[in-house]
Amino acid sequence: MTTHPGRSGGTPAPTDLDLGAGNTPVISLPRLAERWRLPALVAKAEHLNPTGSYKDRIAAATMAAALTAGRRGWIGTSSGNGGAAMAAHGQRAGLPGFICVPSDAPVEKLASIRPYGVEMVAMSTMGPVVMAELGRIAEQENLQLTITTHVHNPEGMHGAQGIGTELAAIGGITHVYVPVGGGGLLVATAAGLRSGGSDAIVVACQPAGCAPVARHLAGELPEPIVSRCDTDVSGLQLPEPPDGPAAAEAVRASGGWGTTMSDEMVWQAQDLLATSEGIFVEPAAAVSLAAVAEDVRTGRLGPDDRPCVVLSGNGLKDLRRFTKPASPAEITTIADLAGRVSDYLAIAQRKGTL
Repeated sequence: MTTHPGRSGGTPAPTDLDLGAGNTPVISLPRLAERWRLPALVAKAEHLNPTGSYKDRIAAATMAAALTAGRRGWIGTSSGNGGAAMAAHGQRAGLPGFICVPSDAPVEKLASIRPYGVEMVAMSTMGPVVMAELGRIAEQENLQLTITTHVHNPEGMHGAQGIGTELAAIGGITHVYVPVGGGGLLVATAAGLRSGGSDAIVVACQPAGCAPVARHLAGELPEPIVSRCDTDVSGLQLPEPPDGPAAAEAVRASGGWGTTMSDEMVWQAQDLLATSEGIFVEPAAAVSLAAVAEDVRTGRLGPDDRPCVVLSGNGLKDLRRFTKPASPAEITTIADLAGRVSDYLAIAQRKGTL
C-alpha cells in the first residue's frame, strides 16, 4: 500500500488498479460468416470488460497516471460507458470523481455510474466548449482530466492500444471494424495493431446520421466535422470528434475506409448478432457489424477476407428498444401455455433454429 497525497488524511490507496480489464476473448461468429460467405468472422469482445466496455482499459491507465501525478481526484465527460469505467477505477484508486453526462443519455448507462458514489451532473449540451472548461477546472483544482480522447487524455488512451496488440498476436485478421464516436478507440486500436506487426485494414464505422470521419474519408467533407447529429445511437453522437483527424489519418495509413449505415441497419445488426450468435451488445457496438454487412453487400469485403468487429459495449448499457411493457396480446394464462409453447417450437423449427 502507498499513501496518496490527494486524499484527506493520507489514507492508503491501492497501487493495484486491476479490476480485470483487457485480454478480452476473440469470439468466432460462424453463422454470420456463413451468411455473408466469408471464410471467417470474429469479434473482439470488449463488452466483457469489468464495467461492460472497452473504456475500462482507458480508466485503469488514467487512474494510474492520476496517482503518479498526485492528483486530488478526477473530472470528465461521458455518455455513460466512460463514466462507469472511471467511477469504478477511480474508487479503486481512492480518488473522488466528478462526471458530466448528457441529459438524454440512456438511463441504464447513468444507473451504472451511480453505485460508485461519484458526483454526476446532467448537461443540456456537450461538446468542445464543455471539454475545454473541464480542462481549465482540472488544471485549477489539480484533477486528472478523464475525457476518453487522445487530445485530452493521452496517458489514459494508451491503455486501449491493447485491443490492437491482442488482435495482432492472434494473426490472420485482414480487416478490423471499429465504431467511431470521438475517434479515440480507432486511433488506439490502429496503433496497437501496428506495434504488434499487423497490417490489417482499419475501417471507421459510423451511423449515417453522425458520420464526420467516414464522410471526410469519402471526400465529402474537407475536415471530419458536421454541423449536427441525427442519429439515436448513443455514444456516437459527436459532430466534432476530438480525435477525428487522427482517426482519419490512421484509417488512411492502413489502406482503409469509412462505412456508414442507417440507424435501422444498426438495430438489425444488433438483433442479428443476438439471435444468430448469442451475443448482446449495445447499438454503438453493433455499428461495427452493420458495417461488415454493408461492405459485403457493396463488394468491399470478399470471399478471401477475414474481418474482426470490435464490440465496444455491453447490450445491458442501452435497453431502450427492449423495455416496452407487455401488450394484452402477449399475456397468456396457464390454460393456454401448452399451446403457446407448441406454436413457438413450430415457428422456431421453420426458421431453422431447432
